Amino acid sequence: MTAPETTSRQQKHHARPKGWVRRLANPRIVVPVVVGIGLLAYVISVASAPQSGAQLWQIVQRTWWIILLLIVPYLAFRALVWHELLEQLGIDVPWRPLLVAFAGGEITKSLPAGVYVQNYLIARLEHFGQVATARSTMASTAMLGLEAALAVPVALLLGWPGTPWVRWMLLGIVAAWIAIVGLAWLLVNFGVHHLPARTPDWVRSVTRFIEEFLEAGGELVAWRTARSLVPTAAYMFIYAVDLYVIVRALGIPGISLLDATGMYAFVVLTVILVPIPTEIGLTEFTGLMALIAYGIPQPEAAIVILGLRALATGMTILVSAALLIVLRRELSRAQRAPEADSTPTASTAEGSKS
Repeated sequence: MTAPETTSRQQKHHARPKGWVRRLANPRIVVPVVVGIGLLAYVISVASAPQSGAQLWQIVQRTWWIILLLIVPYLAFRALVWHELLEQLGIDVPWRPLLVAFAGGEITKSLPAGVYVQNYLIARLEHFGQVATARSTMASTAMLGLEAALAVPVALLLGWPGTPWVRWMLLGIVAAWIAIVGLAWLLVNFGVHHLPARTPDWVRSVTRFIEEFLEAGGELVAWRTARSLVPTAAYMFIYAVDLYVIVRALGIPGISLLDATGMYAFVVLTVILVPIPTEIGLTEFTGLMALIAYGIPQPEAAIVILGLRALATGMTILVSAALLIVLRRELSRAQRAPEADSTPTASTAEGSKS
């Protein structure tokens, strides 16, 4: 090997870690992680009490098998909703690669933007082009929209004990998001047709991606999408049942299943509407505040919400990992796949808009 080749290899070897460091140091990753960890640390500090360890172990012993049984239909309903939304957008994906991508997203969904790992995997497995990738990303985002569509009326109906102003704040936030999405659509639609000739290619590419993403969202504003509200309500209710089971396991009186449903509605809305792309920390903090509002003492409330995180998230990861092991040959396809290109699957999505 010549000296220039050796030097070139060494430069590449040393350049890789710096590239990884730059990506990890991206503020879009660092800020949500820091905020999430800070909120989680606060909840843990509230839970710190001499009996906390025993209470958490009591929850695990009494509820782990119930949570495990409930997680299976929870994941099944979520996969069904994603499949239906993809199909509605003209993306026909076989069940095996779809389940691999879905399981990967479920494992990582608590991380910043982790739910979109499923779009990355499905794009590699099915060799999506830009159009199909944008539309599949909208399908994942639309799941959050369906959850919000159900959680908003529940939260407005049940409210937050002792704080009637929360309803008005919630309505204001929802109205603001609707206005933001509408403005984004107008700006992108204007920009696509009025970009200067000297606009860089990457700006054009990003603009086209956002345009396709928003157009796919417009297609989902249809009566057919309403069918997905049923399985969405089913898996959301399962999570509310998980919360109720954990509250009962700790022997806390005065909390009904309806109360648990109201608490979970506020948790869902906080994760969706607060512009911090991570579940970790936000879920625990909102759940803690909701439990306290319903009269549960702070330490017990913190133990309940930490128990829900440990068991529900843990069982989700366990079942999803088992699914990946069963379908590991499909997963290896994603690892070997070249960069996304145009194939009939992607073309189907592109043709569906014409």
